[in-house]
Amino acid sequence: MKRVPIPLVILLSLGAIGLPWWLGTRHMDFLTPPGDFQLARIRADIAGSFPKRAPVVPRSSQPDPADAVQSPIKPPPAIDPGDALAPAPLDAYRSHADRGAAAFIELAALLEEQSGHARALLAWERVLDSCRAEPPQIAAALAGIQRLRPLVAPWNIDPQAARPLVLEATIHSGSPPDGWQDRLGECAEELGRHSAGLLRGEARVVSAPAPDRQRTGRRTRRDAAASAGPAMLQLRILGEGEQAASTPRIDFVPNPDPKILRRQIRAAVYTLVASQLAATTDFPPPEPLGDRESPAAALATRITRLEWSEFGKSLQAPTAP
Repeated sequence: MKRVPIPLVILLSLGAIGLPWWLGTRHMDFLTPPGDFQLARIRADIAGSFPKRAPVVPRSSQPDPADAVQSPIKPPPAIDPGDALAPAPLDAYRSHADRGAAAFIELAALLEEQSGHARALLAWERVLDSCRAEPPQIAAALAGIQRLRPLVAPWNIDPQAARPLVLEATIHSGSPPDGWQDRLGECAEELGRHSAGLLRGEARVVSAPAPDRQRTGRRTRRDAAASAGPAMLQLRILGEGEQAASTPRIDFVPNPDPKILRRQIRAAVYTLVASQLAATTDFPPPEPLGDRESPAAALATRITRLEWSEFGKSLQAPTAP
């Protein structure tokens, strides 16, 4: 039997020691002193590794109720959820608005745990339309609505039972920009989906003569807007004989870019709906659109199904006696 050469033994020994040391320390910096943040974290880690000693308190002869084993059953929520899987009216839980947004959030989370998606969606909507919620609570409600709307069937599945909501555009001075009719029709169709079938959107374009312009050498900003084809939008519910109540009109200059035009139309519609709700109902007014906020997302989540229903009622022509 041959002996292993001593130089090879030394080389293997050095490799067995040096290789792990090099692999474990090659990324470590032994020269740069640690910063204040690193020192604070090290101190916190070391302090947390020591067991905390509670002060010694003499025990009384009577058993302390706090020593009893806590029950795994959670206390009942502030608002009774009812049967999580049973149908509920569109204004469910609204009578508990005095409990505040936190109670509705707790209720919605409990119903989601019980797979009561339809009732959970109603609870999330109550955060927006039944109480004064803080921005974090509103953000939680919007996320809950966005999460559950695809899982819940439309409230109304009969198109004939939906209120015919007409998105009417009045175009001045010449032909509208390319794609105007298509963009308007898309938005009208989306209103039916956003309202869960309670409304049936239709698009209508009305031509009107351009207003008189002042014949001066200098073109005013108003003249430039008119020559670009200003449009006025309004929403109306048709009744018998084409009689209907309607929202006030909102005007803007259509942009020839289809993407910008799509945003302009949806932003105008959201403003009309929010203004009508603020003027005719006791719901908290929907938040105005942010500069970077999507009007389509706002129409889909910020206006609840109950608000869509009341919006349609506010535009309904009075019934003749």
